[in-house]
Amino acid sequence: MEVVKATQADLDYILGWLEREHKEEGGGFWCNKRLIISALETDELTVIREDGKAVAFQVGNRAPEITSVRKDRQGQGYGTALFKAGLRRAIDEGLNVLNITCAPASSWAFWRRFGFEAIGPVHAWGEVKARRILERRHELPEGEPADVQIAFYPKEVTYGRDEPVEPYAVHRPQAVRLSDGTIALEQRVIGMKPDGIWGDLVIRIIVDGEERCFCKAKYDEAEAAGVIRNRLDGTYYLDQIAA
Repeated sequence: MEVVKATQADLDYILGWLEREHKEEGGGFWCNKRLIISALETDELTVIREDGKAVAFQVGNRAPEITSVRKDRQGQGYGTALFKAGLRRAIDEGLNVLNITCAPASSWAFWRRFGFEAIGPVHAWGEVKARRILERRHELPEGEPADVQIAFYPKEVTYGRDEPVEPYAVHRPQAVRLSDGTIALEQRVIGMKPDGIWGDLVIRIIVDGEERCFCKAKYDEAEAAGVIRNRLDGTYYLDQIAA
């Protein structure tokens, strides 16, 4: 199955079968036609053709905003092919996370198969917000083992309160110290705020019991320690800790 960029002819054909399905059965993505039309204009509409006709499409070059397969072609792997093509683009472009909204909620079973985790409760009605972390593993070079702890906190941890502030996440990746003092990590450590939380993300880095950094992830101090901001998806990450 070849996933390709859509043309105006593809769009016209897609709108035709979406309208027919809506009239015959109701629902579907006909109500999103403006978004689909806009996706062609912004080069974010991909399709799979059969006999020269678009029988499946996806809005979104990376994370899918809409994925739809013509009713008589469902269950044949078209949706999977569309998603995997977008996943390859996301990885190639350096994204760390894919965020999606499953609507209707009945589509959640499809996306869960691809490693997405729900954000918040899942109901049989409405929509389901979900995300998938795009993990990256590294082959560790020769070096002295290092004990590394990387934690991400809400901004309140910097307020100097008496009560403890729990971290969003704590990572303890395998790591080695190189001859120049750089700490190589076995896997990319990714930090992000939970859905719906405002405020800056704080990072704490400890290597062999020594605190290397405890500040907002956007600060120069964090960047000097090896923290990188991914402007495509708003995450912060480390592949190594600077010497």
